Amino acid sequence: MVDNIGMPVSGINMTYNSTGTIGTQDGDIQIKLNEDHRPTADYIRTLREELPTRFPGTTFSFLPADIISQILNFGAPAPIDLQVRGPNLAANFAYAQDLLRRLRHIPGLVDARIQQSLKSPGFNVDVDRTRAQFVGLTERDVTNSLVVNLAGSSQVAPTYWLNPDTGVSYPIVMQTPQYQIDTLAALKNLPITAAGAPSQTLGGMADFNRVTRSAVVSQYNIQAMIQIYATTQGRDLGAVAADVQKVVDETAKDAPRGAQVVLLGQVRTMNNAFAGLLFGLLGAIVLIYLLIVVNSSPGAIPS
Repeated sequence: MVDNIGMPVSGINMTYNSTGTIGTQDGDIQIKLNEDHRPTADYIRTLREELPTRFPGTTFSFLPADIISQILNFGAPAPIDLQVRGPNLAANFAYAQDLLRRLRHIPGLVDARIQQSLKSPGFNVDVDRTRAQFVGLTERDVTNSLVVNLAGSSQVAPTYWLNPDTGVSYPIVMQTPQYQIDTLAALKNLPITAAGAPSQTLGGMADFNRVTRSAVVSQYNIQAMIQIYATTQGRDLGAVAADVQKVVDETAKDAPRGAQVVLLGQVRTMNNAFAGLLFGLLGAIVLIYLLIVVNSSPGAIPS
């Protein structure tokens, strides 16, 4: 059993991760079964029934573990990907929540959840420019100091060291250890420095407010996008997708102005495959008919 709780330390782990984790509230648990085990679907069905009752308020989803399903999903964490695209993010999210409530009543549709979250906690640092100007600092100086302390100097002042023996250059990054900025008081005591200005603390020139923000920003053609992920259990994907499309059609009148609702994932791959198969079947029928017509045409009567 391997578990990864919260955000990974490196961004590379997020790049190769297709489970849909977007913040510290998410976690992955991978379980390897013993040999000669029962069908995996039986264990998943039991866990879907037990886990929500033991851990209320937590959303559970079981992602495809086999490489075939992962390839068919094209990197998405679920075979059903319902996207709400529109210019108004708040309206898109409200409409997606209404869709989610209706979709959860579809037989055979499980693990339905909204990928994006608008309730991620954060701090709003409001710099008083008048106080900053009195000590010779600007908004840019405050931003650069925050970036260096929280994300590293490579963002604003890349520095490299060249090894004279091997000729290989190495990046040098300066950053305050994360365990030293674990409270709001520590954040307020961060030093703000600039050339020709005395060092000041962040709390002496800025106000802090607790806010909620988007945990992940998803866009399609510059428009805000909300995604609903779901998978199937006990029913085929085509039947479930037909019910999902029916719900989308019934609620189309409630969609935000200018918004589009698109059903993607394995559903689109399945529909494209069936459309190609039908086109090939019709082409084969026409070809066979033409061959029969040519072979059955009467020959010329000799004089």
